[in-house]
Amino acid sequence: MSDNIPSNLNIALSLITSTTVVAVLYTFSLILYCLCARLSYFWLRGLDGKRPTVLTFTLATVISICATIDVALSNQYARLTFVDYAFLPGGPLGLSAQAHASTIIQILSPAILIAGILTLGVLLWRVWVVYSETRFSIPIIVIALSLYLAYVVLIWAPLAAALPNITRILDVVAVASLGFTIACKITLTFMIILRLMLIRQKHIKLMGKTDVAAQYLGIAAMVIESYALSTVWNICYLVAYILKDPPTHNFFENTTTQVEVLTYFLVLYRVLSGRAWNRQTQNQLSTLRWGRHITQLSEADSDMGVGNNHMSNVLGANPPVLRPRPTAY
Repeated sequence: MSDNIPSNLNIALSLITSTTVVAVLYTFSLILYCLCARLSYFWLRGLDGKRPTVLTFTLATVISICATIDVALSNQYARLTFVDYAFLPGGPLGLSAQAHASTIIQILSPAILIAGILTLGVLLWRVWVVYSETRFSIPIIVIALSLYLAYVVLIWAPLAAALPNITRILDVVAVASLGFTIACKITLTFMIILRLMLIRQKHIKLMGKTDVAAQYLGIAAMVIESYALSTVWNICYLVAYILKDPPTHNFFENTTTQVEVLTYFLVLYRVLSGRAWNRQTQNQLSTLRWGRHITQLSEADSDMGVGNNHMSNVLGANPPVLRPRPTAY
């Protein structure tokens, strides 16, 4: 890195991203967290599922705390670099100002690390839910688990790239690790989308477009279920990092954690509201198709019955004119 003075666009975009954009994303996540807390309370009042609900809400609380730390320290980082040390050589984004604010980054990194591991763990859980009732569930889950473990091991390298005075070797390692971690997310996302797309095509082919299909297999539902928003955001971050475009890179780097948390709460809200895909959804769709088949058969039988009654009435009103032939002796 050089100590050149950053462009005004880069400075302005970094300031707005670290404060306004991050705060807006956090606000949406906080609203969803409150809605999930309300739904969790209704689940806790039931006789069954208290322990899973407590664990789910605890996980949501930890992730929300990580998001709170991220937005608080991001604003503190902006205050240090854009107010307290803005007069140093290179301006707010120069090496001097960044070095004085490096402590904030070191404190923020564990929160980002925990949030990334937990949110991707939920994506792994969604893969298990979607594939648990299939005959090839074991190999799919083994592959997904292997990718998740690799992500946990390599996630530290992209975080190190945010530190000042990064070496060339560490920069290459960070790019490779970042690419692999994003590839893990892409693979898990693709697994869910592929499964839901196949079921969607089969369902529409047999029954056409229905409200049930829209709830579980709609485009918006598949985008939320598969973490597509977070995955696309990470891809943009990787592209910006490789191209070394400072404004775009700073924008996606500062907002990635909040987007991951927001994506998680979108999935959690669908789960708690009963609109997400679960292990019984496939059976419910099969039952729906079978019920429609039975209904069609019943309607066909009813139509046949009406036809038979009509023929009986006609025959009763006009008896056949044929008579038995006399017996010949």
